[in-house]
Amino acid sequence: MATAVLDMSMSLDGFIAGPDDSPELPGGAGFSLHDWIGDPDDPSTAAGRDRDLMEAVRAAGAILSGRRTAEQAGHWGGDHHGMGVPIFVISRRAPSAEVAAHPLVHYVDDVADAVRQAKEAAGDRRVHMIGAAWVPAALEAGAIDEIQIHHVPLLLGAGRRLFELLPAPIRLEIAEVISTPRATHVRYRVLY
Repeated sequence: MATAVLDMSMSLDGFIAGPDDSPELPGGAGFSLHDWIGDPDDPSTAAGRDRDLMEAVRAAGAILSGRRTAEQAGHWGGDHHGMGVPIFVISRRAPSAEVAAHPLVHYVDDVADAVRQAKEAAGDRRVHMIGAAWVPAALEAGAIDEIQIHHVPLLLGAGRRLFELLPAPIRLEIAEVISTPRATHVRYRVLY
């Protein structure tokens, strides 16, 4: 069965986007939290272990995202970085008309159901999860198996946090730590 992995880049002070993050300026001015990736459409542009991590993302069997992230990315043109896998978007509102042109994009209004559908679609591959607003509900539902944080050596001071409000304390177990010149990558197992 698929493993659902929340996979996010984060500043050392806990921000996933700067203070001026908007649909017109995803991540904010001078956004550099994803510099460790290189070109997300070409994993060979990342170096060493960073490249290995991006290739693991590209091997995912499904994508799960919040609406804000999906809309800021223009629904990735209907194909998340050319991966050819289904994209599940968590939203209580119906998708915009443009989404009809993207057969791989599926809007789901319930977090647990979205994760279930993504896991079924992924088969024995991982579900690559990105976004923030839906994360507390997914943790409360026991729907996230692992959290992988790419700690970038940057202090933003303000912006959008990944873990703003949680339903209760969540215990984690460190599964792997990879240090590279551009980020420290920590993968945690979620202990429910």
